[in-house]
Amino acid sequence: MGARPLSEQTALVSGASQGIGLACAKALAEDGARVVIMSRREQSIAAARELLLREVPGATILARAGDATSEADMQAALAFAHELDGRLDIVVSVVGDPSFKPLLMKSLDDVNAEFALNFDSAFLAVRHAAPLMSAGGSIVCVSSAAATQAGWGLSIYASAKVAVERFVRAAAFELGGAQIRVNAVRPGLTLPPDREEDPAFADMVGIYKRETPLGRVGRPEDVARAVRFLAGPEAGWVTGQTFSADGGLDQGKGPDPMDAMFGKDVMDRVRAGQSPV
Repeated sequence: MGARPLSEQTALVSGASQGIGLACAKALAEDGARVVIMSRREQSIAAARELLLREVPGATILARAGDATSEADMQAALAFAHELDGRLDIVVSVVGDPSFKPLLMKSLDDVNAEFALNFDSAFLAVRHAAPLMSAGGSIVCVSSAAATQAGWGLSIYASAKVAVERFVRAAAFELGGAQIRVNAVRPGLTLPPDREEDPAFADMVGIYKRETPLGRVGRPEDVARAVRFLAGPEAGWVTGQTFSADGGLDQGKGPDPMDAMFGKDVMDRVRAGQSPV
């Protein structure tokens, strides 16, 4: 049996305690990479490591607790990964979370917090990974189908993800001379089976299924496959790109789950440009 495609490579995945980040870590480990997984909570990232070790026997998986929006934490995690074998080959920035709320219901503090989570985390990953990488390094950031759509409730989240995609293009241009590739993946609504089946998500899931041409929400492994391609040697001639892995969702106007979340009376006032209260 020949060497696996990512043998001898070292990867760091942020936001890796669950969902897309966890699936990305698994995909990289299955192809032979040493993987450092990062997330804020010590207990959850330790549990994720144990799960990965069970699912990928023989893999090298290490856990590092840290906040991907903290410059010190990100630098420390990247240095930790680099010190494993004196190299850092792959970084996947997964941190991000949509906050469904119409813009007339948001404050400037909300905006700053959303940008910190969804943009700053990607910037810090690229900024501090690149100096540790040699030629052939690959960085993949996770965006969102919301970046291409006009839809209710995700104005700031979508703006932050647009910023990530434009930043990916700029970073790829600036880092090309170092032979470091920077790309992004754009998921649609992505849920593990237990969350898709949670009654609390039923209305939203139904709306997204109807708006998605392939008729289902995504699974974390759907997105992880695209990330794995961009991270690996198969995509050695690809940089500055954003790949959609969203079942075709970004072809439409975007789902509108606002009535289900805030009530039709409230949303009727917001759509009329009035205060929601």
